[in-house]
Amino acid sequence: MQRYKVVTITHKTSKVNRLKDYLLTDGESSDFPVNSLNAMKEQFTMDELLYLNTCNRVTLFFTTDKKIDQKFLRELFLFINPHFTKEMISLHVSKALVFEGEDAVKHFMGVAASFDSLVIGEREILGQIKTAYLNAKSHGLCGDEIRLAYQQAIVFAKKIHCETRIGEKPVSVVSLAFRTLMERNFFKYANLLIIGAGQTNNLMANLLTKNGAQNVVVYNRTLNKAEELAARFENGKAFALDKLIHHKEDVDVILTCTGANYAVLTKEIFDKLVPKNRKVTIVDLAVPQDVEEEIIALKNVDYIDVASLENKAKENMNFRKSELYKAEAMLEEFILNFRELHKERRLELALSDIPLQVKDIKDRAFNETFRKDIESLDVHSKEILEKVMQYVEEKYIALPFKASKKSLLNKKFRP
Repeated sequence: MQRYKVVTITHKTSKVNRLKDYLLTDGESSDFPVNSLNAMKEQFTMDELLYLNTCNRVTLFFTTDKKIDQKFLRELFLFINPHFTKEMISLHVSKALVFEGEDAVKHFMGVAASFDSLVIGEREILGQIKTAYLNAKSHGLCGDEIRLAYQQAIVFAKKIHCETRIGEKPVSVVSLAFRTLMERNFFKYANLLIIGAGQTNNLMANLLTKNGAQNVVVYNRTLNKAEELAARFENGKAFALDKLIHHKEDVDVILTCTGANYAVLTKEIFDKLVPKNRKVTIVDLAVPQDVEEEIIALKNVDYIDVASLENKAKENMNFRKSELYKAEAMLEEFILNFRELHKERRLELALSDIPLQVKDIKDRAFNETFRKDIESLDVHSKEILEKVMQYVEEKYIALPFKASKKSLLNKKFRP
């Protein structure tokens, strides 16, 4: 297993916005840098290569007999980005995490199980790894060793999500805001008023539409963005933000998140939107807050803000981290099984030529060494001889496989 290697830059060693410095590219027209990866394989004597690029990591998972020393890393990073100066290359190399052999496989499996993600327990990484593998496979960049590690990494990741609670309890503010609404018996026919059409409210819209929300009115400074967001709902409507004070329809939930540095929802506007005795839930995801303090203090207002949600997010993340210890222990056990699986697969490959060699020996015996003797036999005798040789061939081929597996099992269970 020592041939497995990982060289990676992640959110733990570099600012996320600087990871672009380590991306491979074949030019703007290419989504997958197959030419650069093929050139990398050849230059650095890599037998197999998988390239994983996500929003918080750039990872090279490959096989080679070479030792990953400082010289290898300096040349590799100059290949990745020729614009790195020789004076600064040591700084870039210092950001690399390097794993070899069993440690490389453990790291790759941990990545698949989201141990190393910015958000522990997220499942998106599984799809990203699948895409990376299929790209590598379709372009002939990887073979049997990467395939085996990839398949077992997927098995392990699914095992972790089934047997631990690492993916439970939402840790994003948007997910928590939606969950909090659901806990308050939010129903799909409620009347929603959305203020702002930025990224956060669009993420909320993803969850709301999946839950069947229909009656939505969106207000935003830029009308066309409000219209785009409103169009995602069955009964969605859109207006410019300055029309908010004239809103006439009933309101059950107000969802607000704008980039304003002042309170967008004032007491004056609120009084025109909501009758004094009507209960309303306000989800304020803006920083600074969009809602005036005077509104928050009202008895008919159930106010949910970013600060309370962030506290809950931290609490939930601490819960996931506590599950991480259990998951890491499971990885130690899983890697032992992978070690034996890898040995068996290497053995299968080493013995894979035996059937062809045995068949070749039989054919030469029939067609060359004993050809004249066999030609002197009658048809019935030839048929019997063919059956005997076929039987011997099949039994002989099975012998080395059985003996080798028996040897592996003895080593595996020897006290």
